[in-house]
Amino acid sequence: MTHLPRIDAHIRPAQAADLPACVEVYNQSLSDMQARHNFPQSPSYPFNEMLALYQHILETGIFYVSEVDGRIGGIACAILRERWWFLAGFWVRPGMQRSGLGRPLLRKVWQAGQQAGASQFFVWSSVDLPAMATYMKMGMLPGYQILTFEGKALLPPEPPAGYALEPLDKDFASRIDECTLDTQRQVDHEFWSRTGARGYQVRNQGELIGYFYQADGLIGPAAWIDPSHAIPLLTLACQAAALQGTTVRLRIPGMNHAALHFALGNGLQLIGYSHLLLTTPFGRLEHYLPSGPGLF
Repeated sequence: MTHLPRIDAHIRPAQAADLPACVEVYNQSLSDMQARHNFPQSPSYPFNEMLALYQHILETGIFYVSEVDGRIGGIACAILRERWWFLAGFWVRPGMQRSGLGRPLLRKVWQAGQQAGASQFFVWSSVDLPAMATYMKMGMLPGYQILTFEGKALLPPEPPAGYALEPLDKDFASRIDECTLDTQRQVDHEFWSRTGARGYQVRNQGELIGYFYQADGLIGPAAWIDPSHAIPLLTLACQAAALQGTTVRLRIPGMNHAALHFALGNGLQLIGYSHLLLTTPFGRLEHYLPSGPGLF
């Protein structure tokens, strides 16, 4: 692999005024990665959605940029939720990659997490080999694949017997997160609600058993307290998406066999995969579907 001459960069905390340029770095780097791996060019997230996400991370986590001759050449940001440090974004502009710019930037965000008391470090990694090698050298090792399924789910016409939907109470969602993820994240639930995702809590025989969000067919995050509730909850979630006339998309951690059986048994197609790299296992991810690589 060819390495470019080292680039002198100034690493500094991101500011709100930097965020449009950070979205530009993300879009350029994502398109470049897809081209290098011969992946289909997937539609990029709308600019305003990425801008809102980066603003949320800036306000509730850690966000640094590398500046080269007055221009942002790389970004790295992570959310901090109690002991969690989750790498929400790490991108270097095409033309500046393999020049020594990325790893010091990532190390800065890692060290800031350590100083803030984080002890669980993890990342939703693409299949880009240089990026994966960088993460593994930092100590985040392979945990599980994250498999993406999409399509029109083959669903029963009626909701599962004994189950009902209600608007999501964020305090309940935080309690479920504590059980499934070992952390609470009230600020993220507020973000999802503020940015248009519909949150539901699910009852079975009068008892609350889990929750899910649905936005334009994407189901996640979703969590449930017991394996027996996985199929009914996912059925309800996909029925809610079908009412909006959208296809369904699920992102499933590899050990979540109940969700995998649901996707494979209901007509959804496996369209891609990525990797969850982490310093140590955590939570009960067999009871969880993540929202995506920005907030997990």
